Amino acid sequence: MAIYECCQENVVTAVPDASIMDIIGLMEDRNVGSVVITEKKKPVGIVTDRDIILRVIANEKDPSKIKVKDVMTKNPMVLTGDIGLFDALKQMEGKKFRRLPVVDTKGQLKGIITVDDLLRLFISELSSVASILERQSPNF
Repeated sequence: MAIYECCQENVVTAVPDASIMDIIGLMEDRNVGSVVITEKKKPVGIVTDRDIILRVIANEKDPSKIKVKDVMTKNPMVLTGDIGLFDALKQMEGKKFRRLPVVDTKGQLKGIITVDDLLRLFISELSSVASILERQSPNF
């Protein structure tokens, strides 16, 4: 299965000049822990709630005066939509990322995939396999 088939398509995005307060508002309103920063539909950064805590709050900076471009992770690793699930998981594990933007062949944002998404999918698939095994196994 390709990432396109299971990634979240409704990605919360913002522009690089947004204030951290704007980002916090987006995170609260949309109940997410990350926002993909885009220019012309291409991901140029990503900011997480952890980034805000460590790079803004912990340094006692005013979130209304700080721009997201100053604290985001620039040029985030992205996955192309045709990559398989296990390859995506390997890349996330290798770089220790919990979420990655998904792009098309032109580099435009098409979705986001998270470790939680992959975990839910794998659990669902394992449950299906377990059901098959249970139906086909002899009763002892």
